[in-house]
Amino acid sequence: MSFFMRVDVVQHERAFVLVDEVPTRYLVPGRYRLTYPFRNVRVVRVATGLPLANLDAELLALVPPSDLQVVDLGADERAILYHRGRPLKWLGRGQHQVWTVEHVPARALTPPTPTVRVERVDTTGVSTTPLRDDVRAIVPASDYVEATATEGSVTLRYVDGTLDAVLPAGRHAAWTVAHKVQLAVIDLRERLLHVTGQEVMTQDRVTLRLNLSTAFRVADARRLAVVARAPDDILYLAMQLAAREAVATRTLDELLASREALADGLFAQVKERAESVGLELLRFGIKDVVLPGEMKELLNRVIQAQKEAEANVITRREETAATRSLAQTAKVLAENPLLVRLKELEAYKDLAAKVGQVHLVLGEGAVPSLQLKG
Repeated sequence: MSFFMRVDVVQHERAFVLVDEVPTRYLVPGRYRLTYPFRNVRVVRVATGLPLANLDAELLALVPPSDLQVVDLGADERAILYHRGRPLKWLGRGQHQVWTVEHVPARALTPPTPTVRVERVDTTGVSTTPLRDDVRAIVPASDYVEATATEGSVTLRYVDGTLDAVLPAGRHAAWTVAHKVQLAVIDLRERLLHVTGQEVMTQDRVTLRLNLSTAFRVADARRLAVVARAPDDILYLAMQLAAREAVATRTLDELLASREALADGLFAQVKERAESVGLELLRFGIKDVVLPGEMKELLNRVIQAQKEAEANVITRREETAATRSLAQTAKVLAENPLLVRLKELEAYKDLAAKVGQVHLVLGEGAVPSLQLKG
């Protein structure tokens, strides 16, 4: 039993006086003298340094509105608790008790400024302005999503499982409180896809490996999102099937002779399949045609034989032309003896220029007829 009690309430706290366990009085900072004869008195102290409180209804009824704010938020409502100008806590659905008491220095001459502020946020819609980094840090992922699409890409926004909008490059944000929202970034820039080591069989039963490459980009992001789950895999399969079908209808010789025509045919066939899923095929090429080892050796021998035959044909052609030229020269000399004599003299001249001495062998009786002229 208490008849007299002295209570000191300091800054950053409040006190409740319970008389016979019934909340009776609310005490602000100061010194108090409590007198409750023949009663059971108890003092409950509550710190106000932390903005959020958790008082039961009986204690809450004693707190004046100037000291504590009660914020009731519905299922689709949210609020931000600011403390000294900085976002401190994200408030979800339900009731929140926020201390708004002013902590005034003992000798302060200027009126106090509010240290706690509650800002309600409209989260009933979908689209919103991206939050500041300090606010975003306290918002849970279940209430807010954000995506940044760089130049050359777009953002797909799904609302409750339905594609809602295709957003351009930039920073985009959405509330996920009233609706389930997803943001997906799609790259529209050119990409490459390679099909390597694809084994196919020609019409003449020669097994070879093809290396294919294609350049493509996303032309219709909405169609891509709705129609295709894995567009790269679809394009890869289209390249495989088109290559098998095209090679199976050609012999090895036809394939090697019409490689560019084959690539053009594959381009047209794969392009149609790519457009059906929202892709645009830009280029298509056959990088390599790899033959088995024994087939490569045999093909090299065939090419060597072909080249040797071509060389023999050229040699025979040149020999025939030379023989024909000699025959024509002989015919002209036979018809003109004087030309024969001139040819002999040219031969003697060439011979004299190449030798230092000339030995003459004369028969009997030839000396008197020999004439030497200086």
